[in-house]
Amino acid sequence: MHRREFLLRGAAASAMLSMGGLMGRSALAAGQSKVGGMRLGLVTYNLAKDWTLDEIIERCQRTGFEGVELRTTHKHGVEPTLSAEERAAVRRKFEGSKVTLWGLGTTCEYHSPDQAEVRRQVDLTKQFVDLAADVGAIGVKVRPNGLPKEVPVEQTLKQIGNALKECGDYAAAKKQEIWLEVHGGGTSLLPNMRTIMETANHPWVFVCWNSNGSDVKDGSVKESLELVKQWVREVHLRELYADYPWAELFGLLQANAFDGFTNAEISESTDPETVMRYFRALWLALKGQTGPAGAFHP
Repeated sequence: MHRREFLLRGAAASAMLSMGGLMGRSALAAGQSKVGGMRLGLVTYNLAKDWTLDEIIERCQRTGFEGVELRTTHKHGVEPTLSAEERAAVRRKFEGSKVTLWGLGTTCEYHSPDQAEVRRQVDLTKQFVDLAADVGAIGVKVRPNGLPKEVPVEQTLKQIGNALKECGDYAAAKKQEIWLEVHGGGTSLLPNMRTIMETANHPWVFVCWNSNGSDVKDGSVKESLELVKQWVREVHLRELYADYPWAELFGLLQANAFDGFTNAEISESTDPETVMRYFRALWLALKGQTGPAGAFHP
């Protein structure tokens, strides 16, 4: 192990142990009880929004990030408007690298009371599914984004679930997953997410855990995670210094044999690679991965 990596990870672990409360010794021990198959990736939202595809791949490789979720509207330009040749070029870039194209992060949403808008969003989701299949991604992230005041809550939740079911049918034929982000006013509450997922009831539709403050009940996320744990396939991570029970979350995920990507959705920086290296050091400590297997040599 390089001396710098050793010092980074040692400092990260010491910092977490000293934080107390949500990230005390017992919680960290829970995360160390089983080293799961979770992997570290990057969401291009914020930190990488102005990077080209080549920059994303190069920086992820240099800092030990194994995958990426490409957010729509960003500079990399991986959008449904790409031609067949351009899609093939994107696929070749990732296949020739050490970085997994985990998924495409869309803003597709199905909560609108305007049924024509819901139809437009479902059709747009299908376009992203086609794109994901062409560029070699594993799935497509979508989201709910609120509860219209003029519509009964249960009606909106069922509408979102039914839209997901249709998207799931389309995605299954392309061997693509759909991940519903825990997002939006009211829709991000886990009981509501459970209702949506039970309505969708589809083997190709999953949950993207979003690490929201509303997940935390009496200092713990166990109760909230329990409501949707059978569907969690992707996790969005925020800054790991934030007041959130990260160690408990990692321990619960590993106890549930989670083997998807935990993708960093973190703020912009003038020194992104340093931020990514520190983030990975904290991530390794939280995962409980010590010894030679945890080392990374750029």
